Amino acid sequence: MPLLAAVLLSSCSAASVEELLSPPRLDGEQSEIYAALRDFTSSDIILKYPKSGRYRSAFVVRNLDNEPTDEAIVFYEMPNVSDGSSLRLNFLDKHNGVWVSVYDFAASGSEVENVRFEDLGLGSLTIIVNYLMQSSSDRYTSVMTYTDSTPQELMNIRNIYMDVFDADGNGINDLFTITNERVSGNTMAGIYGTREGSSLVQLGFVPLNSGFAGIRSVTCGDCGTPGTHTTFVDYAFPDGSFGTDAVIYGNKYFYLSPVLNPDITLRISNSYTPYVASADADGDGVIEIPTSVPFPGYTDLPHAEQVNMTVWHSLDRAGTVFSEKLRSFVGTKGDYIFFFPENWGGVTAAVSISESTVVFNRYDTISDVKGEELLRLYGAADGNTDRYDNDDYIYLGRSDTTGFSYYAALSNSTLTPDAESLGQLFRLR
Repeated sequence: MPLLAAVLLSSCSAASVEELLSPPRLDGEQSEIYAALRDFTSSDIILKYPKSGRYRSAFVVRNLDNEPTDEAIVFYEMPNVSDGSSLRLNFLDKHNGVWVSVYDFAASGSEVENVRFEDLGLGSLTIIVNYLMQSSSDRYTSVMTYTDSTPQELMNIRNIYMDVFDADGNGINDLFTITNERVSGNTMAGIYGTREGSSLVQLGFVPLNSGFAGIRSVTCGDCGTPGTHTTFVDYAFPDGSFGTDAVIYGNKYFYLSPVLNPDITLRISNSYTPYVASADADGDGVIEIPTSVPFPGYTDLPHAEQVNMTVWHSLDRAGTVFSEKLRSFVGTKGDYIFFFPENWGGVTAAVSISESTVVFNRYDTISDVKGEELLRLYGAADGNTDRYDNDDYIYLGRSDTTGFSYYAALSNSTLTPDAESLGQLFRLR
């Protein structure tokens, strides 16, 4: 993805070099920090701003070492540097009430993506800075601590994905990364953390299914097997389809679930079928993995025209068993899930979609015939709900995400859920 050079302009008009190098309006403390940094560099600098995350200022001021006073980190660029070290970060501390530069780093990339502060069980705050690379999807993650006015870089990891969560279920956060090896083309999940008071070490290194184009979402949770903890990695292929890997921690080891592969977990997305991530879909505390299956009548159509059922699967027995758990329809806007009732277990439902209306019919797989109508779901934007304000429709709820309200019309079929059951089967996301 292209990266935009950070400049200190609020418009696209031409500007002089002096305007580019001048600092933005700073508050009192920032002005003191900026002056101390200029004293250190003895030259003009360009302040650099993180592109995402909680901290968006070039100045990050907080207590890094549990001493009485705050420290500061400043991201900046030295213009006209040709050796690749133009992006830098400077640590400043207060000596006798005066800000002083104490350490200066050459950064690991061309832009600052974000900075975050985490507890990784090291006994001190961990500073994590993600850097973007010019004209590359790679990033570098720098992991540091700060004590006695000195930062220490513990690790610098090239990756395409990074997050912090408890990957092994021991109550202490870990660093979870995904790396695409350039030479071999293999994709690896790396887990870094502490055990029994150790320093930051690599806890696991697990090969993932290769060939995907990018990471869509990563979800850490329970897969229903006692003594295990699972990280679900949802990825996208170049053709717009999706799959899931599961990195499992059990018996003191990280390993990849042996039963998952891109064919088994394959799902598609189009104007009728939104992207669906692994999630605790039914609220039972266990993460389920979705797949998409075309409804009857759509199987022979191109992927872009298919209407799909979303089938949710459980991963059991320490990741060695993958089995169907629930069948559902996910609304075209992705803002609700309708789970099929249990008495639809031996019935394949047919579905048709028209103008925010979804119609479910019974379908006989033996005779390949669509039968009686089972249920209708309606969606209406704010301001267009008056027609549903009568006893012919059951109100199901309003999505805060899309602003759509949803209603149901029941049929006389013995397979149609009653109003109470429908309220449990229909869930807003």
